[in-house]
Amino acid sequence: MRFSSQASSALLLWVGLAQAADTGSPDEPPVPSESITVYGEARIARQRGEVIRTLKHLGYREAKRKDGRTILRPRVPYRPTIVLDDDAWMQVKRSPIRIDPPGSTNWRYLWCLPPFTITAACIQVGGQVIGKRKLAHFKEDVVRATRYEMKEWQQAVVAHAMDKRLNIELPDLLDAIWHTGFPSGDGGVFLETQAQRREAILRFWSNRSCVPEGASVRELVATYIEREIQTSQAPATTEELKRANDRQRCDKAQLLPTP
Repeated sequence: MRFSSQASSALLLWVGLAQAADTGSPDEPPVPSESITVYGEARIARQRGEVIRTLKHLGYREAKRKDGRTILRPRVPYRPTIVLDDDAWMQVKRSPIRIDPPGSTNWRYLWCLPPFTITAACIQVGGQVIGKRKLAHFKEDVVRATRYEMKEWQQAVVAHAMDKRLNIELPDLLDAIWHTGFPSGDGGVFLETQAQRREAILRFWSNRSCVPEGASVRELVATYIEREIQTSQAPATTEELKRANDRQRCDKAQLLPTP
């Protein structure tokens, strides 16, 4: 029987990280994780849109998107250029020299084509001549104005990544260890006996950190041990469970039940 788990989205929003939740009894069909995946991606897109909306209010426009990054140019050339990465980080840097003809029509770039080139009207050099102190002030304005939106966007990315790990990557890893003996894929060290596989999973449970995301992973692994290993033909012994409990170092951790 393959193991599956579903994370609670409400708790993801509460701590910025996933808290694992059961899908029900082992006989029930697993709830697909695609719904939460889509929700997480939609939340990321929404929060990213809030950042861009705030930047547009500050006088920026989207200029280019490439390789997972969006470049926003200021309407006035002496203000900094913004680079937004899809992983929810923002770079604020000096604006380069650029061709930016006057006017707002789609034909304004004809000003800058030979033989009608008017250098003074086409070349914007404000970003190159502004002093470091003044530029730093403009950078601080951008960071301060987008601080809340950036935090919400970053939390959405972290929550989505944790949700993916809890619902897809971690169950697949545990199944690979327990059912195939290959914890790291076909190229990993093969765990031949059930005892070796139990030890690998119990050590994985014991070694989780004491931060909230570590507790979430530890809770899911404990559920796997209870439902998949302890109901199998080769359950963990009382001694193995006690050793695992002794190895873990978190004071508030929920210990594995021993017979």
